[in-house]
Amino acid sequence: MGDSATSGKIHRRQFVRLSGTAGATGLLGLMGAGGALADGGQPAEPPAPSPGDPGASPCPTPSSLCGYPSDTGGRYDLWDRVQVCAGTKTGPPFPQCLQTTSTYVVLNGGSGSNHDFLLVPTCRVSGIECPFIATASAPNYWLDAWVNAQPGQPGHVVYPHVGLGINSADPMIRQQDQLHIHLAGIHSGIQTQLNNHDSMITNNPSRWRNQVVPVWGLTSTGAPAPRSYRVLHVANLNQNLFTLLRDSVVRPTGATMAAQMMAVTPRLVGNGGFYVLNSEPGLSVPAGQPGGTGTVDFLLAYA
Repeated sequence: MGDSATSGKIHRRQFVRLSGTAGATGLLGLMGAGGALADGGQPAEPPAPSPGDPGASPCPTPSSLCGYPSDTGGRYDLWDRVQVCAGTKTGPPFPQCLQTTSTYVVLNGGSGSNHDFLLVPTCRVSGIECPFIATASAPNYWLDAWVNAQPGQPGHVVYPHVGLGINSADPMIRQQDQLHIHLAGIHSGIQTQLNNHDSMITNNPSRWRNQVVPVWGLTSTGAPAPRSYRVLHVANLNQNLFTLLRDSVVRPTGATMAAQMMAVTPRLVGNGGFYVLNSEPGLSVPAGQPGGTGTVDFLLAYA
């Protein structure tokens, strides 16, 4: 994810979607997919306490893995913007703060479309490599992102299907070192592929690390290209998916959190729920399958 201190907007690489046109009615179809929402019912209103309210979740201890509150500019421009939204720092930059709570801020993404938003912690959290996000003290950022992507919410993703995603810590992939979950569309055809693989996608976290399926997405030039992903089916987003990834995939395989990407999209077959996709560049894949990746950009539609 790129940045620009002069334009006042967060810029990122542009990707061409496989097909289809964004439509306001697209998301409404998700409401009929049984269990697709966090609790199987209507999306809840996101909380909106002021930053610093009593009861707010604690922040991680400053460190090289999680970052330091004094970090500023360049790769920390997004952190600067969060602090301006939270009222703990004056601009520039001067972001459009769509939603500010004690634990997160919702901002526009860089494309300027109506399906490109970011959910960013108000704590100094560098990214997926920060151990804090997998602890019991951490907010449920994935559930917060899903709620904010719904109709009537500040990050409403107007697209046939929603995709949430976070990149690995690879500096060639991630351009901002403040954790941010992308609220975006998911490229046309990906839901169909996941539906076709559904019978081999597990809902058992202990099997997630071995459940590898190929999915065709898009390269940065808009060309179709396959990558392999570990895919898990979950009934809801009430659990911390970072914890689930750490305990079910990263620790058992001896991998590192920093190398992981994650994406979440509704499961539109069976009893609904969500698909959670995870990959990494060194992913071990079955013979004949494409390699893994550290980016969500093959999957998500921003522009």
